Amino acid sequence: MTMDDNKIVDQVIDGEIIEDGAEGVASSAIGDESEKVATSNVAVDPNAATTLLSLEELIKNHIESIDKARDEIRQVREMFEDSFGNNPTYLEHTERAKKAAKERNSVRQQIAKQPSVAILAQKMKDLRFDLSEQTKTLSDLLQDYHEQTGATQIEARNGQLMEIVSTAKLVRKNTKYNP
Repeated sequence: MTMDDNKIVDQVIDGEIIEDGAEGVASSAIGDESEKVATSNVAVDPNAATTLLSLEELIKNHIESIDKARDEIRQVREMFEDSFGNNPTYLEHTERAKKAAKERNSVRQQIAKQPSVAILAQKMKDLRFDLSEQTKTLSDLLQDYHEQTGATQIEARNGQLMEIVSTAKLVRKNTKYNP
């Protein structure tokens, strides 16, 4: 059992529920304390906890598997790159390519300093930013649309049927800022 599982178990305390006449309200007697607890008529799946724990275990197994695959890829990539780094002909051509790239970048920077080109570069940057913002807004709107209607598709003005796809990803928690 993980630390989170212990927290869930620690929250479950032996006690008994005594009906209090009014439907949907029960009295929970735990030790010396007694309090009113709202109940619902929803059936509880007895396998829900087991299913949840199994799902959590599958997620943890996949995380470990992905980490191992990333480590293996890193090791194989290092061996692959070392193969080129140990070849004198390849190293000679790499040095020539670096020199040519420096010369090309120098010319590129000179061209980019021209006023007309600098204006185009700024316009391109602004357009990319606007596109990024529009994409984020569309994502938020689609999420709202899906939550309100339950629909997973929407038809565009041109008649093309588009599917609403949600993705989830797992990122490492930054304990430095959020302990």
